[in-house]
Amino acid sequence: MNKMDAIEHLVSGPGWSAFADPSQYWRVALVLLAATASGAILAFHPVYRGRPVTLDVLEQRKTIILYSGVGALIAIVCTVAPSMAFVIFGIGGLMRFRTHTGESATTGQTIMGTLIGLCWGLGLQLVATLATLYSWVMIYLLEAAVVHTLTVSIDAAHMKRSADSYREALRQAGCRVLAHGKLFNKHQMTFVVHMPRGCDPADVQRAFSSIPEELRGNMDWPE
Repeated sequence: MNKMDAIEHLVSGPGWSAFADPSQYWRVALVLLAATASGAILAFHPVYRGRPVTLDVLEQRKTIILYSGVGALIAIVCTVAPSMAFVIFGIGGLMRFRTHTGESATTGQTIMGTLIGLCWGLGLQLVATLATLYSWVMIYLLEAAVVHTLTVSIDAAHMKRSADSYREALRQAGCRVLAHGKLFNKHQMTFVVHMPRGCDPADVQRAFSSIPEELRGNMDWPE
């Protein structure tokens, strides 16, 4: 097998001709959307209702939803080229032990980008195009707002009134309180705050100037 034959052998997908087949669009789109919907159903399972909302829980939800799409794309690639299963396994191991990608959701985005590259190389140009659009939209939706934890240290005698004041100040700043906890023994309150895109903790902190001084505690935005 010469070099050109080897390249043609690697290109297993339908190539650019898939763009002229409307059924291909529906097939790929339905697979990605169905996988994402299934991941969302699992991420927001009713059994988790009533449990405290933390940054770890929110990141876990993002990861489940994003990885469901990753799994669907892996299946598409391996259906066209079964030998790619070993390649994907090797890439996953390399990313796990040799690449610093931070949070698990970021790792999912990195794997998705790698799979899209594989699709281009395997002649799955339509799949690569639709997966790129899908990933762009998913990342935009999942990262549309930033979630931070606000910690406030204040005397326990003022804690209830202070909590109400902080809630109102956060609301006026355009934020949403996802969860709120009080630790009376530590004289501390915590707020899990959902901030809109482009909003910064420093900007939100300026909104706290409306809180009466006796109800204003020592604030921290831990990473």
